[in-house]
Amino acid sequence: MNLMLLRVLFFCLVPIGIFILVKTIRMLKGVFSGEVITEIPFTQKDVVFDIIRPGVYAIWQKGQLFRRTPVDKFKLQINKVPSGENVSLPRSFFSPHLNGMSTARMEMNRFSAQSGTYRLTIVEGSSVSVFEKIALSLFPAKPVDYSQYFIQVRESRPVYYMIAAIPLFVLSAFCMIGGLVAGFLAPQIFA
Repeated sequence: MNLMLLRVLFFCLVPIGIFILVKTIRMLKGVFSGEVITEIPFTQKDVVFDIIRPGVYAIWQKGQLFRRTPVDKFKLQINKVPSGENVSLPRSFFSPHLNGMSTARMEMNRFSAQSGTYRLTIVEGSSVSVFEKIALSLFPAKPVDYSQYFIQVRESRPVYYMIAAIPLFVLSAFCMIGGLVAGFLAPQIFA
């Protein structure tokens, strides 16, 4: 095979890697920045909200950076309003988080919901594990300002989007870096 053709083929891997990277970032964007359905301050103990499209939703906590959050002091419940049926709130597997300059937010729970009206209630108790309670007590931090601590319900994407993103990031890096290196070193490799 012609050496020049091999180099062109290797260099073609770079735009393919960039394409895969852009698609993966767009796929993950919905996990972190879905539309906010409702947001309540922690001082307000319940809210009624409407879900228009059936799908996967997430509950996020949002507060000031470098403040201790009160996650060990409350539990969340979601009920369908007309029937009072409880919605299962499993803990978020990866607990993705997003930091800004002065605020941060972290996903706490995920749930699937059909179209309808729901009530989110903050109740006394704790939904964190013993390990998380120990970790919270080890790190000193300023107490949270409850007027600056919020609970959000956001649209989200299924967990497998995050799981699929890891190999796609690796594949895109392999294509971009491997294509450049193999393209430049093709004369030495095939000599």
